[in-house]
Amino acid sequence: MKIICTYCAEINIFDLFHFKIYNWIMKFKEEYFFCSPRLLRNVDEVHEIFSCIDSIKWKPEFEIQHNGMEYKHQTAYNKAFDAEFFNYDWQPQPTLCKSPKLIGDYQKNDVFVEIQFGNSATIYRDYYKFHFGLTKNLLSLAVLIVPTKPKEFFPIRPASVNNMAEFDFAYRYFKLLPIPVPILLLGLLPEN
Repeated sequence: MKIICTYCAEINIFDLFHFKIYNWIMKFKEEYFFCSPRLLRNVDEVHEIFSCIDSIKWKPEFEIQHNGMEYKHQTAYNKAFDAEFFNYDWQPQPTLCKSPKLIGDYQKNDVFVEIQFGNSATIYRDYYKFHFGLTKNLLSLAVLIVPTKPKEFFPIRPASVNNMAEFDFAYRYFKLLPIPVPILLLGLLPEN
């Protein structure tokens, strides 16, 4: 038996039971800039992005093993997202331009994704990449995934999250810019 979830993706009843029992769905919030949430509900790539986030459980001290190596915190989340996007055949580290070098995290068709756990200044660079890709017809939707409340998202690493890129900062920045770039902003919540 299948059910339609909030984002209209089919979920097997067993999977839904598994998620509910183990709380494996990371929560997130979303904002749309120069694009329609209603229209994006019909874009398969957007469903895949939501599924990638849903597949990763938030933990105060996140760890993952990948290729025999153990990763923690921000690096662990990056590795977890690598594995999830790989499952949906997304191109890792797509190059928009060689000089200056503009590389993203993932791309599929004309949807370009950046996941940002770095310094808040990186949001300006990401926006430049989004604008460049749009003007060169290399993308039609940019997706930025950032934590909300970094000190709560990474509670045992307060020094590493000072001035970290985060949802509210990106939201204010994208609202101020007069250049229309279609962006889906996703904020990872420190809860399941």
